[in-house]
Amino acid sequence: MFKVLIVDDEIYVVALIRKLIDWDKFDMKVEGTANDGITALNMVKEINPDLVIVDIRMPGYDGISFMDKVREFNTNVRFIVISGHKQFDYAKGAMRNNVEDYLLKPINKEELESVLGNVHKQLRELHEKEQQIQMMETELDSSKQRIREALIDNLMAGAWEELELSRQEINSKYKTDFREGRVCILCLITDMPVALQEGALDDLMLQEIRADLLKNLQDICYEVVEAVRDNRAIYLINYQKEKEEEIRRLLNKRIHVYSEQIRKFDNLFIRICAGNPCENGEEVEKSVEAMWKCILARTAFPNSRIFFSGDIKESDSLLPAIWEPEKEKFAEALELLDVEAAILEIKKMYTRAFYGVEEDTLLYFKLYMKIVQEIHQYFNNIEICRETWEQYREKMKKHYILAPQSGDYSRILGREIENMTEQLNQLSDKEQSAPAIRIVKRYIRENYKDDISLSSAADKANISSVYLSRLFKKEEGINFLDYLNQCRIEEAKKLLKDVQYNILDVADETGFKNTRYFSKIFKKNVGITPSEYRKRHLGKDE
Repeated sequence: MFKVLIVDDEIYVVALIRKLIDWDKFDMKVEGTANDGITALNMVKEINPDLVIVDIRMPGYDGISFMDKVREFNTNVRFIVISGHKQFDYAKGAMRNNVEDYLLKPINKEELESVLGNVHKQLRELHEKEQQIQMMETELDSSKQRIREALIDNLMAGAWEELELSRQEINSKYKTDFREGRVCILCLITDMPVALQEGALDDLMLQEIRADLLKNLQDICYEVVEAVRDNRAIYLINYQKEKEEEIRRLLNKRIHVYSEQIRKFDNLFIRICAGNPCENGEEVEKSVEAMWKCILARTAFPNSRIFFSGDIKESDSLLPAIWEPEKEKFAEALELLDVEAAILEIKKMYTRAFYGVEEDTLLYFKLYMKIVQEIHQYFNNIEICRETWEQYREKMKKHYILAPQSGDYSRILGREIENMTEQLNQLSDKEQSAPAIRIVKRYIRENYKDDISLSSAADKANISSVYLSRLFKKEEGINFLDYLNQCRIEEAKKLLKDVQYNILDVADETGFKNTRYFSKIFKKNVGITPSEYRKRHLGKDE
């Protein structure tokens, strides 16, 4: 509602105006009254009214002086002047203050309502216009922020071609203000257990922490670009070289403050991971990579709150020492779909990794990705996991980054194996087959052109030829060679419809190195020779 202030030295006039009008009708509310100009001026500052109904003659300040002083700090308020005087000087003073109307006492209800109706219309139109302007400004600010965030998104995605742009080109493209000096990328990351992720934690507190860090960085830096993604707030900062130590002190001080703020929450950590400070665009790539390493290594040291690139240590020998002794047992557990055994092997490997993270701070992550690769390879081979390695790797890497503690990695990997095994068990009877048979069938589909055999297929499935022969017959109802020939014939039928392939080419492209044998097998499966099939189906694509 629009706020109204009534000012008149005659108390009964104030009371009359207040009671005379149905203020709700005009979407207005009388927020205050005053009987002198000085009190009225203070009330204007306090309640910020939209409309003031003011008498010309009153103590303190007269109406004209009062309006002049209000206009010094508030140009939006509307005035309706009331007076028992008809003098031109008063009217001229009122008009100078752009009043809505000049009413004579005694107050006429219909006349006042008419003026209030006009004021209400103007205030409503002004309010709607201000809302539209505010919405436009908000949208512009939001659009500018999205453009700025795109710079960080591109850098995090490895779009290094952006670094080939000049500083002026980057500033123009991303609405930034980078200057001569150093650049560094850093991340404020929130690690919390699932219970807090689901709402037990006041998200407003995390927003305030992020806003506080942003403000403190802006006070020191030329430019700070922020982007909040998942449990991370990423900052690309640009500053004078001389500010390097001041920024380090700031980060250490603020992370201590934030840690105190969240002490009441169990297993909640706020950490800062910083990349290398760099002098030019070409080095930003290294800064991003260093920050990622800090993010991936942070759970190896649960008591640490801030990580710089110099804290990262790596070793090439620790991962093989952990993986090699256990890989066969782990692979066997996958092949037997023994989830408990697979999880046990994972926990054993992570127990050994615990003693090596001081030498290789990325050891937890390296072991995690090695196990992820093994899981994908097995379940992709038996056609349970349909994702490409690149897709699967990025998905599982995201799970790793979101995990708040190192103990969560075994749980994530174990849950993934359970999910894959469950998908296999949910296949219909018609779709189900032994994992080894699924591997062999895929091997045939991908290699039918080559000289494959029962022996090579058995090696692929890691079983003996004799066992594969029996298992294939049991699962598919036909022997291995007949299934192989069926797959080859289906491909041959497709090629025979294309005139660019002669019969010899078709035989060679489908793994039959002997044309006579090809024709024999083709007729056995289709009922006619390849030549007859071509005559009937040439150019058709049914």
